[in-house]
Amino acid sequence: MCEIMNKLFESDLDQIIQNIFLSLDPLTLKSCRQVCSAWNSFIHLRLWSSKPARHKLGAMLTNEWRSSQPATTVYSLGIGRVSSIVCDGYLIVCGYSQGQVRGYHVDTGELRYELQCNYPPARRSDEVQLVLSKNMVATVTESGTVSLWNKLEGTLLYQAAHHVDHLSVHGIMITDEFLITGAGDGTVVIVENIGGKWVKTHELLENTECVTHVDVDGKWAAIGTRNSIKLLDLVEHKLVENVKPIQVKGWMLSFLYPHVFVVGGIDFPGVQVWDMVSCVMVRHVAEGMQPFHHIHTNGHFLTVSEYNDMSTADGPDRSALVVVFDISELIDTSVDTKDLWKKSFDFSPSTISAVTTKTSLIVSHNKNISILRFWNDRIIPSRVFEPPTKMYFGNHDEESSSEEEEEEEE
Repeated sequence: MCEIMNKLFESDLDQIIQNIFLSLDPLTLKSCRQVCSAWNSFIHLRLWSSKPARHKLGAMLTNEWRSSQPATTVYSLGIGRVSSIVCDGYLIVCGYSQGQVRGYHVDTGELRYELQCNYPPARRSDEVQLVLSKNMVATVTESGTVSLWNKLEGTLLYQAAHHVDHLSVHGIMITDEFLITGAGDGTVVIVENIGGKWVKTHELLENTECVTHVDVDGKWAAIGTRNSIKLLDLVEHKLVENVKPIQVKGWMLSFLYPHVFVVGGIDFPGVQVWDMVSCVMVRHVAEGMQPFHHIHTNGHFLTVSEYNDMSTADGPDRSALVVVFDISELIDTSVDTKDLWKKSFDFSPSTISAVTTKTSLIVSHNKNISILRFWNDRIIPSRVFEPPTKMYFGNHDEESSSEEEEEEEE
């Protein structure tokens, strides 16, 4: 084959070469980049840097998600239950039950850092929710400590208690410009990046319902509460008055304006899809579905994780389900609910949470993290790790821009 390809290169038959490379599976395509500098340069410029070729590669990836069996890597970490999980393709970051966060390298499972997100550390249960932006990890503990960390190094950039003491905080979302948190009394706090410094700028009091989750798309934020979902304008810093709240009791949501996708835990099975502008339910996928407690989207696929109450009689003996849907079908009213494509994965009895990157499904279950790779361009072995014997936490240094420190200085 190399001889044939070399003749094609000598004849400058770029379109034929491109089509040959586009016909290869992901692992073979990646291996071709190691053959020589000419092949590597061509694949980089004529495939990954070409819009038409990237469109074809994207179609290949979608087909892999829908049709292929993923390659699976399991990291057995030997550490307690994960309360939340996020991943950007480079790091897997997990929140735990006593205010800790740990970041792991996605290709090795190696621990990169440990962070203590409640300050001072709590001895009781204090679960962490977390979200990622391009450069940061944002965390909020159940007791209300909000923190921003450098994503790669785990250094503390900002920390404050935005809400009233002893008030539960369950909603958090971050963009490059905004950090948003929502609390049990309904208050929503907005922190903005002003000249590289994060500053609390707004506290919204219009909502009085307990906030359960927050998600953002562009200038819009969907605020989930115990009884409804409301639309927040991040530019005007206020709830949108001419849009009625959607009356649904959601546990968690994902938001791609104008559509919001909702799971309800024990309150309803399956997943609901709503149009936030028209306030109309697009569909409720309920038949044959279990109650789901966790939801996530990579922009193309929607992933939901089954709620499994381990305290019930059958909880410790029952596997938990992760289901992946195609968002383009979920929002297309011409597709009947019974005809929706979906892919399901069973996991050992545990409380599970699943998220997706463009190429992989990442699932926390028991003391394990499973990575299911649909763009299978590398071989990553499973590993078993000894739990850490010593805890290393992020810096609470004098340079961190804590609101509490600033108030004391004033």
